[in-house]
Amino acid sequence: MNEDVFIFFEELQANNNREWFLDNKSRYDTIKEEFTEFTGEIIEELSLLDPSIGHPDPKKCLYRIYRDLRFSPDKRPYKTHIAFFLSSNGIKRSGEAGYYLQIGQEEYGLHGNCSLGGGIFMPDKEKLASIRQEIFYNTDQFLSIINEKKYKKYFGSTFFTTKFMSRAPKGYPNDWEHVELLKYNDYCTMHEVPKEVVLGDGFKDYVMKVFSATVPLNKFILQSTQ
Repeated sequence: MNEDVFIFFEELQANNNREWFLDNKSRYDTIKEEFTEFTGEIIEELSLLDPSIGHPDPKKCLYRIYRDLRFSPDKRPYKTHIAFFLSSNGIKRSGEAGYYLQIGQEEYGLHGNCSLGGGIFMPDKEKLASIRQEIFYNTDQFLSIINEKKYKKYFGSTFFTTKFMSRAPKGYPNDWEHVELLKYNDYCTMHEVPKEVVLGDGFKDYVMKVFSATVPLNKFILQSTQ
């Protein structure tokens, strides 16, 4: 990736207004073009490991830079990062399992200049209930996934989540030995990437190593929600 991907978003964070953005839009267009090409390369390799993502148009996998201001008290017009989402169900939206990559400034509780991972974010009640049930009845399979050496290297032992419950979800025993696994509202893996790795020649290989570590989790989620 070109170093301007970091410089641009740092400057945008300090000048988050329409006038500045329009004056620098050619820079963003270059960043977006390079990121779109990179997304296409990832799709080609990742689809071999997880065929469920298919071969979507890379342009349609990117998120818009324009923020949705309708219900937000924060009226800054632009996001300060660029990101893609490759869905294990072919749909780019929250509530589906998939693979996420973000480059830019800290936002949405993510830290560092680059974050990536997978899993499922903000599933609806039915999907969340299905995932919890699958974990409860196929605990050994789930533990084998999250305790795998490569998985723990990149993601540790917890999930990125919007909420962690204080007690077991309704219908599950609070004294079950693995009850902590059922208390998440989201099952997201998240890994921070150093800036020098993003700018280095081996960035794509690094991303693929991280994504490959979360493939088994995504397949588990997919099997439990279909």
